[in-house]
Amino acid sequence: MKNTNPELIKILEDIVDTELDQTPLPVVKGNSIRIKNAVVRKNKHGYHVFDLAEKQHIGYWQTKLTAVAIAHCVATKQKQSINNIKYLDNKLSKHYNDAVFYKHTVENTKDELKKEAALMRFEIAIEDCWVIREQIENYIFDK
Repeated sequence: MKNTNPELIKILEDIVDTELDQTPLPVVKGNSIRIKNAVVRKNKHGYHVFDLAEKQHIGYWQTKLTAVAIAHCVATKQKQSINNIKYLDNKLSKHYNDAVFYKHTVENTKDELKKEAALMRFEIAIEDCWVIREQIENYIFDK
């Protein structure tokens, strides 16, 4: 870098350091994701979330998205949001299971009327999954 101003470099470093202290960044290592004092660990059944500061197991979830959202809330000390995320995760699971059922019906039924109804319900269930997924992502990105 030619003609770099040391004062500008110092100002830029201060801005970056200040923002990084306020923003919890995830660090992936092996089968775990660390966000400050929260850890998400993957096993063959799903994802466990631990709070290392409190030395406690927060819970177990099927999806990585939900586990990361809860870990982010633990790391940013927004534990009151965990119940909302659990509620959204239950709704997401319900709509996902509905979508799987309707897809199976579409693929295996010979009745055209039943196939059309199941296809419409499948599309509605998938759309509901995407809406709920976005709501969970909002907890991660603090929107």
